Amino acid sequence: MNNKSLRASNIELLRIIAMLMIICYHIIIHCVNVQLVSIASIEKMQNGWFCFPLFYKQLLALALMMPFGLVGNALFIMISGYFLVDREIDILKISRKLLSQLLFAAVLLVLASSAFIFKSSNVEVPETLFSYIKIQYFNKMSWFVGYYFIIMLLAFCFLNNFLATLDRKKYLGFLFTILAISQLSWSGALLDDLASGLRTVVIGIYFYALGGYIKKYNPFDRIRGYVFILVIVLTNCLIGISYYNNVIGKIQAYYYNQTIPGALITDFTQSIPRFENYSIVVVVLGICTFELFRRLRLPNLKFLNALARGTFMIYLLHDNGFSYSIWETQDWITLLYNDFWGFMSKLFTWVLAIFVCGLMAYFVFLLIGKLLSKAKWLYLKSE
Repeated sequence: MNNKSLRASNIELLRIIAMLMIICYHIIIHCVNVQLVSIASIEKMQNGWFCFPLFYKQLLALALMMPFGLVGNALFIMISGYFLVDREIDILKISRKLLSQLLFAAVLLVLASSAFIFKSSNVEVPETLFSYIKIQYFNKMSWFVGYYFIIMLLAFCFLNNFLATLDRKKYLGFLFTILAISQLSWSGALLDDLASGLRTVVIGIYFYALGGYIKKYNPFDRIRGYVFILVIVLTNCLIGISYYNNVIGKIQAYYYNQTIPGALITDFTQSIPRFENYSIVVVVLGICTFELFRRLRLPNLKFLNALARGTFMIYLLHDNGFSYSIWETQDWITLLYNDFWGFMSKLFTWVLAIFVCGLMAYFVFLLIGKLLSKAKWLYLKSE
């Protein structure tokens, strides 16, 4: 396989954007949202600024960012399908890449946990930060690793060969069939009843096959670019309206319960909507974003391509309990309440810092790989 043919800087830029979206999502879902809804966290940090039956615009902004990570996941799968659906899958190379980076990330996280314990002996930090060293195992890393590998394995075993036999009409029929199975409530529930996570695998097959279909047939060629931007805007408007309706409904239910004699009076807690990988919102936003970046005309930027290669390592190093514990040392809620743009600036800064740290770790990983390759004579017998 010619790796150079698999590098297009517009798509590599999309990888980077997708990774930034995923990091942002993980900070919100695993930290900001926890501080928002967890009574224990609110009592500990004394930051219950949003614990009132009111609609807050700041939380609406968070609701609009909730699809970010799932759209990022979809984009990674679509990119793989775009480049690999018409090629022979090198499952050995993929397996070796995943396992080697998993091992490096696991070792690095254990060492990082040890360093924090050593340097934080006199500093109050979350207990989860200390306990992470006890629970971090090689095979308990980010769930996306297994999700991605299953899709690649299916492509290797039969999916690529099957798609190659389809003409355009049958290929399109396959895409709509898979999408329908994942979206219809009864069939989708049946998939997860058969095996937990099977519905996610099915939508992963859809994204992979769709990436190949776009590469082969360019089905959106006649659609003007602004249409995709408009669809993204309208989708976010629907997310905002839905969130507003849910909050108002929750507020009305809260006040109604206060009028019922003997009803249990509870604290009001806000909630941020969560989406699934198979959500139609994720599908629509993923397709529109992919097509917009696919149309970008960029020269072959080697520096950008090199940065994009490190996204998998970045994913591994930030999507774990150790990273969550570090994020939880910050009081995100107070800043969100008092200074929304200050919150956004801090969030963006942390996202970039995490990306850079993961990228540095990836380059260290590459350096170690080269050193081990040069020093084969130390651990391998000559032929």
